Amino acid sequence: MTKARDLASAAPAPSTVSATELGYLDGVTSNIQTQIDSKTGGIATDTPPASPTEGQVWLDTDGTTADANFVLKSTLSSTGDIFYASSANNPARLGIGSTGNVLTVSGGVPAWSAPAGGGKVLQVVFGTTSTGVSVTSNTTFSDTGLTATITPSATSSKILIMTSQDLFKEAQTNSAINYRLLRGGTAIVDYPNAGVLFQDSAIRLGVLQSIVYLDSPNTTSATTYKTQFKNYLAGGLAVAQADSNRPSNIVLMEIGA
Repeated sequence: MTKARDLASAAPAPSTVSATELGYLDGVTSNIQTQIDSKTGGIATDTPPASPTEGQVWLDTDGTTADANFVLKSTLSSTGDIFYASSANNPARLGIGSTGNVLTVSGGVPAWSAPAGGGKVLQVVFGTTSTGVSVTSNTTFSDTGLTATITPSATSSKILIMTSQDLFKEAQTNSAINYRLLRGGTAIVDYPNAGVLFQDSAIRLGVLQSIVYLDSPNTTSATTYKTQFKNYLAGGLAVAQADSNRPSNIVLMEIGA
């Protein structure tokens, strides 16, 4: 007869313990709880041992800072918080950073910080056209058809504008083309005599007029840049994109402050 069967049939018999359950104790040679703790690493509740066992899980219920050398249930208090090792075997919380921050290293530990300083290209917008536009007026500017729109990500950003504008001027003595760059409806660069001043009525000239300008729009709204032109003198003909094989281009680059 086994020990389990003896106990189960004893008088008075254990009313809530079956012979099968008692049979599980067969072969036990030492404290069962001690054996279980050695396998699982142990689960403590709120009073951590002086020397924690590797792999031990501890659930903090009172939130005391004295228990910071254990993995705390309450340590991650906000969405986006992360754990890091502030020193060997010492987990610590790094709270979520601000919008736009990047994760860097400061003093040998992770830290949130603002992106690197100015001079960085944040975005690039490209515009092009090969559609011809002709004008004869020397009093009113006309759009060349070259335009692009950019939405700055910060009011402190600058916009670097670069244009390559195809212009053609028919023969006309002492004449030229007036050319300008606009932000919205405001001229920010004005070339009264773009290209070459014509001295001989027999000369016709096609040029690629360029502008490189660093603008400070001070806005986060969509901002449109475009070019316009007109004749320097009345009676002549000026053409933008005179040849479809020579398109005009504009590049807008947002530069971080």
